[in-house]
Amino acid sequence: MIKKFWVFALFVVVLSLFLMFQYQKYRVAPKADLASLSCIDTNGNKIDLTKLKGKKILLTFFATWCGDCLLEMKQLNDIKKAALQDIDIIAISDERMNKICSFIQKKNYPFTFLKLQTAFANIHINAIPVTYLINTKGEIIYSKVGAINWKDPSVVSFTEETLK
Repeated sequence: MIKKFWVFALFVVVLSLFLMFQYQKYRVAPKADLASLSCIDTNGNKIDLTKLKGKKILLTFFATWCGDCLLEMKQLNDIKKAALQDIDIIAISDERMNKICSFIQKKNYPFTFLKLQTAFANIHINAIPVTYLINTKGEIIYSKVGAINWKDPSVVSFTEETLK
């Protein structure tokens, strides 16, 4: 009887640790160090994200094949002129540059698109989209893994208030 209890208790502990690891890996945005992100623009120029100080930034990691990413970008595009005029939207993908450029031409969104020079997994991004709000001091003040409903006025208000 005691042996069964300890086997069950060990199982529960291992399962709990596994579930916490999975939650952390896929539902919590990794700490992003903007200085260490190596990105290039569509012209192949290296971009230093730390030079964005002084701007309000909505930074999203996306892929052209990601349904949630595409929905989020469409919603952001729809509200950009109405509500987020003073916020720069930067979309970063780890896909091939020709894939990113094709996406840009097809969608014609008014965002800055960059290519990450390494795979998302190398910077601990294991699920997309991942969104960061960066204030004018260059500090990440909010992060979220998963799609954000930008049609929700409270989300837009929260973003504007957070980036004031």
